[in-house]
Amino acid sequence: MKDKKNFEEYYVMYANKIYSVAYRMLNNHNDAMDIVQETFLRAYKNWNNFKGLSMFSTYLYRIAVNLSYDFLRKKNKMKKVENLDYENILPYSNKTNFEDCVHYDDLLEEIKKEVDNLAEKQKIVFILKTYEELTYEEIAHILKSRVGTVKATYFQSLLKIRENLKKKGVIKNEM
Repeated sequence: MKDKKNFEEYYVMYANKIYSVAYRMLNNHNDAMDIVQETFLRAYKNWNNFKGLSMFSTYLYRIAVNLSYDFLRKKNKMKKVENLDYENILPYSNKTNFEDCVHYDDLLEEIKKEVDNLAEKQKIVFILKTYEELTYEEIAHILKSRVGTVKATYFQSLLKIRENLKKKGVIKNEM
């Protein structure tokens, strides 16, 4: 991290990850690409301000999350989170026939709706933990929160999703 000349390497390493977070928050390719560009532009401009107390990827995620929040606030609404890979949450392993697949796809659609209804902070913690597979510590650093707060927020988001799915009769109590 000593040399701006190597900045292109960081772009190659992290641009797709930053895009993934931005897209999941904004649900729009062009807006996500704008966030990626602005994230790297700000990181480059503030290169000398980066103290190296965290990983550079954490620094980039923080910029991208803040820019995405700002974008959403300007639009004055949260957009739907679509195209999320819920297979990490509910694996296909129990499917044995087409009917099970159809029910599974319906379940995934209901989960998407519930994720969309999460509060802004719950949604970003859920995205960073579930899809970016960041540790609680990394998420806490990105969001400038305590690890315990991040864990609680993630747990609350899971409970909220499950509770709402049970209320709708989409899942049974054993899930």
